[in-house]
Amino acid sequence: MGQRPLCRLALVLLAAVPALSRGEGGHSLAPVIVTEAPRNAAATLTPEHETGMVRVIEREAFINRITTLADTLATQTGVQVRRLGGLGSYSAVSIRGSSSKQVQVYLDGMLLDDPVSGGSDLSLYTLHDVAEIQVYPGNAPARYTQAGVGGVVAMTSLRADTPSTTRINLGAGTHGGRRLGLFQAGAEGRFDYWFSLNRQQAENDFRYQNRPEWFNPGDGEESRRRNADIAQDDASARLGYRLSPDRRLDALLQWTDKDQGIPSLQNWEANRARLETRQQRVQFHYQDSGWWDGRLQSSHRLLLGRRQHTYLDRIGRIGTGVHDARDRTDQFGFNNSLTWLLGAHRLSAGLDASLYRLDQEDRLQTEPETERERRQVTGALSHEWHSDNERWRTQAVVRRFQVRDQSDDTGAGGESSQHYHAWQLGTRYAMTPHLWLFANVARQVRIPTLVEQFGQQGLFVGNPELQAEQALNADGSIRFLVPRGYLEVTGFVRDLDPAVTAIYDARGVGRYVNIAARVQGLELEASYDVLDRWTLSANATTQDSQNRSDQLADQRDKSLPGLYHHTALVKSTWRLAPFTASVSWHYRDELYYDSANLLEAETGQTFDADLGWRHAWGRSGETRINLEVHNLTDETYQDFNRFPGPGRTLFVNLQHRF
Repeated sequence: MGQRPLCRLALVLLAAVPALSRGEGGHSLAPVIVTEAPRNAAATLTPEHETGMVRVIEREAFINRITTLADTLATQTGVQVRRLGGLGSYSAVSIRGSSSKQVQVYLDGMLLDDPVSGGSDLSLYTLHDVAEIQVYPGNAPARYTQAGVGGVVAMTSLRADTPSTTRINLGAGTHGGRRLGLFQAGAEGRFDYWFSLNRQQAENDFRYQNRPEWFNPGDGEESRRRNADIAQDDASARLGYRLSPDRRLDALLQWTDKDQGIPSLQNWEANRARLETRQQRVQFHYQDSGWWDGRLQSSHRLLLGRRQHTYLDRIGRIGTGVHDARDRTDQFGFNNSLTWLLGAHRLSAGLDASLYRLDQEDRLQTEPETERERRQVTGALSHEWHSDNERWRTQAVVRRFQVRDQSDDTGAGGESSQHYHAWQLGTRYAMTPHLWLFANVARQVRIPTLVEQFGQQGLFVGNPELQAEQALNADGSIRFLVPRGYLEVTGFVRDLDPAVTAIYDARGVGRYVNIAARVQGLELEASYDVLDRWTLSANATTQDSQNRSDQLADQRDKSLPGLYHHTALVKSTWRLAPFTASVSWHYRDELYYDSANLLEAETGQTFDADLGWRHAWGRSGETRINLEVHNLTDETYQDFNRFPGPGRTLFVNLQHRF
């Protein structure tokens, strides 16, 4: 169902290869960043050196927008973002058909995923202090020691070389969207610093045409989204000191406070459920790149963090029962890496030690207090090699996970200690300067979360026999580079045995169990400069998923729920200084809401538009204005959770740099 438009797009992109090769002039649009190697070359992760596809998102793509990490990732090849509503709503990421728990999200080499419930809420990261985002759909470097089944999203915060400047951001949009930001950077002698303040909020009270199947009885022909508002404040600062040309010490401080309403599927008018999230993180980083004339580099990071959730639903309109829950997760992390350049070889070693301690209290339960703890040590060793002419590159990585979990809920097992191993192999061959080939295979692991193992009062029953997810991932890619553009084609397969999924009883109480599953598919990505000021780009993903478990007969051989099996994006961009403009078309098809494939989402097609203006004032001053319109045709659709999505939305943002 819905495959014909995607197949036609695939044929167009493949047929375009001969035409692309005839282009002349212009500049290359290879989907990687090539930079001059610094003295500490051992510390550098260069996307073009990887043996698999790496999607790089530069700061220019999101610096002047009202956005979050979720919005920025949503347009990337093979990536799907699952939202609960409008701007700032809870958002989870899926890469190549993965679950959100299978994707690791990093900031400056430190893992952000929550070991309690798994995954990471992408809406918490408004990117005001982020310099670059890299997406690894398959194999990730050994530096990310805990990289596993579903790929890695790696954010890098603003660096020490950020130019001295003062910048303000002012934004507004439909459904009560607003943004206010202040940024300051400077340096004095060996010291450098920057700090950033940001506020982003939205009412998200959009209206939509009501349908009987959307579980909104009594609302009439038109309904309004209720209890989906958000308000988020962020502050961050980096302080750096250059001990010598080869040694640095940095401190990164981050604080986030977010308050949001939790909408119900039935859009109850009486719903007052709210979730408040507060998190603080302090990260110290020491790096030394002076060993053996820059051929040996060491990096050491110390992380202290705390995340607090307050969830209040005394009316009981969300989930099962009523809740007045507060939990606090304290995090301690110590990350070490050593990289040695030895001619054509690069040897790397990483060692992570982390401690997570959860204290949870649900005041409406008979046993209100819960304490849980996870101690984890992860190590990684890698060897990379390139031929003298750089035509060949290979990578081999082995990882070891040692995990110890404790819970005061003795009925769910109480304590467990396990160790796991993972490995990956990859190669890249530049057949010609214009034709590159990639191949990768890996055995990867995802450790069950504390909720999956020990349960959650009123919602999930623990399963002490639950096994870690293990996946055999393989992919192969072809990249065509031409004077005015590029084309990439990637085939991938992921065999999960065992995988982890939730099953529910008649009361709606869940329990996590092991199953087997497979996801396989094809990705296409292309970009071409039709003219010096006009670029066409496109990406498409078609994938097939299969539940291969015998646990439930009605789910055997069915497609996995919660993911679109066919997606596409076509974008046209014009650059007519001082203006830039773009129009994009988004296509989504074949998503099932349930494991038995009885409830299927409608095919979605939406259009977005963007108009930007930029003017320089003297040597350092600059003003930017950006106008975004999403869902131009005001289409009505449901999102991944069967919630109605917002119709036409408009955002305008003003940025001025002094």
